[in-house]
Amino acid sequence: MQNQVLLRQEAINAAKNSDWPQAILINQEIIQCYGNDLEAMNRLGLAFLKNKQENEAKKTFKEVLDLDKSNIIANKHLEKIKNNETTADIIFDKDNDFIEEPGKSKIVTLHRLTGKDQLKKLKVGQACFLQLKNRYISLMDEANKHIGALPEDISFRLSKLIANGNEYRCVIYKVNDKQCLVQIKETLRSKKNEQVVSFPSKVQNSLVLPDDFILEEDIPFEVLGEEEEEEDLDLAMEKINKKDV
Repeated sequence: MQNQVLLRQEAINAAKNSDWPQAILINQEIIQCYGNDLEAMNRLGLAFLKNKQENEAKKTFKEVLDLDKSNIIANKHLEKIKNNETTADIIFDKDNDFIEEPGKSKIVTLHRLTGKDQLKKLKVGQACFLQLKNRYISLMDEANKHIGALPEDISFRLSKLIANGNEYRCVIYKVNDKQCLVQIKETLRSKKNEQVVSFPSKVQNSLVLPDDFILEEDIPFEVLGEEEEEEDLDLAMEKINKKDV
């Protein structure tokens, strides 16, 4: 009997390669050997669905809900089956819950998209990586190929937070041949940024900057966000200059 971690990785690799019969076998082995593993059960449901075994998929997702009524993944797939919607390939990971955490995560529509051929290869849940450019942050895939770019206002903000020690995780949230949305989640907030919210709410002025959070004037970013956020930033910078923060 293989180690559960190794089996899980094999199951994920099978899904990445769209080898659905193999994904079914591996996830069934995980469940048989280790009991009701919700991740494995959701992966199994998707594998059945992609292998055109809809009845087995519905049964599997319902079994997930018997164990966890609020399971987002199972509910979402059952709703798609009910509405005859096509299900995109998904890479399941324990961190890919897509739950919004106010101030710590955000769903973002990418700009400067790559070509349709590359977009078609992307899968929901696939990890992507932030790469800082001169005027924006580029999202790269595992092969270091450009996927798209964050809007300049978000690029501006995150570049400063990253420079001061923050870390972020990014996964594909939704993708087709015309658009790509990603979820960006703060995974580490540095001591320098301890009072700074990564993704401030529009209805609340969350841009409270500590004394040592300095925005370097020589970085060629341009804020293109909403007027109220620009005013908040100007006010914060004025307070920093007066050392009143």
